[in-house]
Amino acid sequence: VFQLWQSPWASWVGFRYLRSKKNSRFLSFITLISILGVALGVASMIIVLSVMDGFERELKKRLMSTELHVLIEPTDQVPGFNLGRVKEVVLDSARMEALRGSYPQIVSFDPVLSTEVILRAGKHVAGVSVKGVKPYRLARIREKASAREGMPYLPPADAAPSASTGQASPLWIGQELAYELSVVVGDRITMISPTEMEGPLASVPRIRELVVDGIYRSGHPEQELHSAYAPIGAVRSFLRAQDAVTQWELSLAPFDDAPKVARALETQLPGFRVKDWIQMNSHLFGALRLERFAMFVILAFIVIVASFNIVTTLTLMVLEKKREISILKTMGARDAQVGAIFLAEGFFIGTSGVGGGLLLGYVLCLALQRYEFIRLPDIYYDRTLPVTFEPSYYLGVAVCALVIVLIACLYPSQRAAGLRPLEGIRFG
Repeated sequence: VFQLWQSPWASWVGFRYLRSKKNSRFLSFITLISILGVALGVASMIIVLSVMDGFERELKKRLMSTELHVLIEPTDQVPGFNLGRVKEVVLDSARMEALRGSYPQIVSFDPVLSTEVILRAGKHVAGVSVKGVKPYRLARIREKASAREGMPYLPPADAAPSASTGQASPLWIGQELAYELSVVVGDRITMISPTEMEGPLASVPRIRELVVDGIYRSGHPEQELHSAYAPIGAVRSFLRAQDAVTQWELSLAPFDDAPKVARALETQLPGFRVKDWIQMNSHLFGALRLERFAMFVILAFIVIVASFNIVTTLTLMVLEKKREISILKTMGARDAQVGAIFLAEGFFIGTSGVGGGLLLGYVLCLALQRYEFIRLPDIYYDRTLPVTFEPSYYLGVAVCALVIVLIACLYPSQRAAGLRPLEGIRFG
């Protein structure tokens, strides 16, 4: 590679060799196959990385739309901790206002009483986490709720639940959970706690009847399937735990400041466990990163296989140009300069393939984004393939492909450099 810089004429000779009319049709065909192989490998890596990055960004957008960006949970070191129940005075209003003043990114600081329950509607059952929240949090859930085609009309925010629910407490469930339980707005659901309480005769399970007051959509299927919301007073009455909370949920703006704020809060709240949205969804992001790396390595083998064709092309080129190589050496060309000629040929082939692959990958990604001709099944939160255009991916793939091509060119270049002048003149 250094000789290419030191001897510009080596690149010129290599380019002339590549365009030589004396080349056989078979050699030209192999060269074309090599360029196409590198281009397809580069385009495949670009498309896969762009789609995987699109899925990750769409997941972040859906997490951003939720109100749980930072979660604060007590541990055994917190005074008043008792079987997961912590009195609200541990984080009183004055302390919350002080935290908000220190961190202007905090938009809301909501106490939550969460419990694992079993919901039963007819013959359908599901295990979910019911979160008891304050009335203003329920009001925000009502504002964000929307009806989808085929789903029932949701009551407005100012509708009085008592008019249709009687004495049953209201419950807000996600769209996925509504499908799972086959319920609509106004249906009654039985809530059963797995923990028992002592009765007059024996231990009996806690049972409460609730009514579906609304069905929310968050764009996050996991939350819609496993999280339901109810007034915090109803949950406290169900658990017989007055003035108790189990966690605090924070929403922030900007969303990306959550990790920094979480680490700062952890130092100011000893005894509490503070987790940001990345830690709470580490399994999802870890799976996406692993899958992206695995796909990159697998698709890199396409470029490696194409580089074998480059090795074949350059080796045949060395055999064809024995006489010319010998003449160059007798004229004073050094071995390294002769090797640089064929290294330049391989570089031209690789550059053509990489450039064509980058262009092809960009065009296909643009087509996927604009025309959306690939439809995904309902199990995905997106109906079409999300695509991003990250310049670092294009640069990284190009550099990786060029390194593979240059490594493949070393063997034929060394073979040309080791050719003796008399051998080429005698047998060329």
